Amino acid sequence: MPLLTVENLSVVYRGLGAPVRAVEGVSFTIDPGQVVALVGESGCGKTSVALALTRLLPVPPAQVSGRVLFEQMNVLEASAELLRDVRGGKIAYVFQDPASSLNPVLTIGEQIVETIALHTEARGGEAQRVAVEWLQRVGISSAKERLRAYPHEFSGGMQQRVMLAMALAARPSLLVADEPTTALDVTVQVQILRLLRDLQRSLNLSVLLISHDLTVVERLAHRIGVMSAGKLVEFGDTEQVLRRPAHPYTQALLRYRSMVVLRRHG
Repeated sequence: MPLLTVENLSVVYRGLGAPVRAVEGVSFTIDPGQVVALVGESGCGKTSVALALTRLLPVPPAQVSGRVLFEQMNVLEASAELLRDVRGGKIAYVFQDPASSLNPVLTIGEQIVETIALHTEARGGEAQRVAVEWLQRVGISSAKERLRAYPHEFSGGMQQRVMLAMALAARPSLLVADEPTTALDVTVQVQILRLLRDLQRSLNLSVLLISHDLTVVERLAHRIGVMSAGKLVEFGDTEQVLRRPAHPYTQALLRYRSMVVLRRHG
């Protein structure tokens, strides 16, 4: 049974001008322990899908329709109380710019402990112990001392490790990773991707990975969905999509990737 089922999901933004259909009739599933990637160029609707899963889009101007079944509960119809339990507790997010996601006036420890206290039964010293364990797990040395540090004292790569620790400390079933390496340099990207892969495997975590980079997706995803102009134009096993693409847009993405690789090594 799928952990997440998205059925005919649509997102329309209504403002002063004509409505903008950012997502149109998108459907897919994610099984327990599976990594599913949504790929496509900027503006194709990937992030709108990710945010719509837990009703994080502002209403108005966003109008969301369809069904999002998480553990058989329709999140789009859930009460505010149930939604608070789902967000962060069962479905956690990591975004592309950790500096804008972390609160600059609170210490790293305060922010992780707040998440732990909100979504688990750990409090006080126990919550701090859990926070230290997760910082260690994502590769931050001297974790107990670093709890007292502020976000600006960390590099971009270390901030993203903190975001992973914060997202996973409540032991969610699904991690939504929206371009988690885009803001990082190439060397750090590889480190974060390796860490994400190792955590996913050790925790048997389900992941929805949002990316425009097919190389990133190929390393992590079991299945790939290709989006273009708000629609899911192709969906299948990673090897099938990358080796035998059926849709012209997927074929164009792969040709572009080949050109980039040739330029880097040419």
